[in-house]
Amino acid sequence: MSTRISGRCHGVAGLAALLALGLLLAALPAGAGDAPALDPKIVHLVSRLTYGPAPGDLARATAMGPEAFIEAQLSPETAPEPQALTAALAALPTQAMDTVRLFREFGPSGGTEAQPGPDAMRRVFDRAETASLEAARARLLRSIWSPNQLTELMVAFWCDHFSLGATKGLAQLWSGSFEREAIRPHALGRFADLLAATARHPAMLIARGNWKNIVNRQNAGPAKEALDPTYAAILLAHQTLGPGGPQKPADTLALARILTGWRVGAARGAADSGGFYFDVELHDPLDKTLLGHTIKGTGAAEGATALDILAEHPATAKNIARKLAIYFLADDPPPALVSRTAEAFAKSGGDIRQTLLALFKSPEFFDPKYMGNRFKSPLRQVVSAVRATGLPPGDTTALAGCLAGLGQPFYAADGPEGYPLASSAWLKPDALLRRVTFAGDLAAGRIPGVKPAAKLSCQTLADTLGPDVDAHTRQVAEKAGDNVGLAVILASPEAMRY
Repeated sequence: MSTRISGRCHGVAGLAALLALGLLLAALPAGAGDAPALDPKIVHLVSRLTYGPAPGDLARATAMGPEAFIEAQLSPETAPEPQALTAALAALPTQAMDTVRLFREFGPSGGTEAQPGPDAMRRVFDRAETASLEAARARLLRSIWSPNQLTELMVAFWCDHFSLGATKGLAQLWSGSFEREAIRPHALGRFADLLAATARHPAMLIARGNWKNIVNRQNAGPAKEALDPTYAAILLAHQTLGPGGPQKPADTLALARILTGWRVGAARGAADSGGFYFDVELHDPLDKTLLGHTIKGTGAAEGATALDILAEHPATAKNIARKLAIYFLADDPPPALVSRTAEAFAKSGGDIRQTLLALFKSPEFFDPKYMGNRFKSPLRQVVSAVRATGLPPGDTTALAGCLAGLGQPFYAADGPEGYPLASSAWLKPDALLRRVTFAGDLAAGRIPGVKPAAKLSCQTLADTLGPDVDAHTRQVAEKAGDNVGLAVILASPEAMRY
């Protein structure tokens, strides 16, 4: 992530007091300060389909009922973004720039070559930090203050599923435009469209090396191959069929050949295509066989055919269904639920809305054994804590630094699957102290741009988070009072679960 983000919150003052107060929780008698009774299904839905409740969210969801709440979150077009959020996003100049404009403004000068010289690349690294930091700030703004919480969760899910890795250079410069152009428009749409958009985006072509994947057959001489199967392997084993899919090494090589000639730049005389173009002179023209399908050497159409085959494959349906069930329900989801969710994916032609609807309306989704027992990732904790305070949109630069300090900086997950989906992966003892420190810093107003209102009371904060904040925590917070009491709630075990 950008060197302009410190990777830590501002202070540790109050940490010892918070820990001491935490030790009192188990000693207090139960029963005092219990939260208002709420339908467990509503609490579960709000905790899983959003980053966490903001003030009034649980009451609104209760008034709507479970089915209407699910439908509303699956229909973001019905809930426009608040004006304050729109204004905060408009204050980030790079958010209005597409991939091509970002390159022209921040990339190496003198053309659209995918391999500029060392001096130019050093300048790219420096200037890419500005765009990368603004992309992180924008993601946090939307995640915290957008009413379309499920959309934001799915954007995060797909950004990890189609991870660019630890970005640098042009990939870092384009990490934000990749999210805006390839992920967001299709986050609740058709998987085939999402797959095609990510595969052709210059950020993916650069980050996973497919722009270097060529077979040069100019002048009718012997072919000069520079096959790079890195992206083809990731596309098969992670983005579509999954690690246990039916693909063989020959399929990976065939797919790499199909994707030769996919380049970054602009073809001569061609209309602007977002920085992607197909160079027929660098494409392997021979027929290929992918997963038993013969794909004729037809040039650019080969890639579209291959992506459709992968998007429609039963192994892809199972892989996506299982990952969604892990993300929204449990680290080890019930096999029957995964099968039915995969069936919904397949029958709907990869419609993400219909797939999620099948998952959210399943009886397993509301099984009490899955309620309130997951440990939040750093992103969930940071976003849920700020949402709970009811703050208006502000500068999220320092929050991005806190997120880095908690172990989940944006655009820094090097593996092909991004950050872990399983909640157990984040349950690390050494990270708990940093999480408590973050809670104390937020409550005390030590994080620039996100200072809680002076009138925020412990009772209001606890009621916002709902019945999971038990009587013991409420009583300790009320006794501590002021900012320390708020920190006790935000640092409590209940606030770190969902």
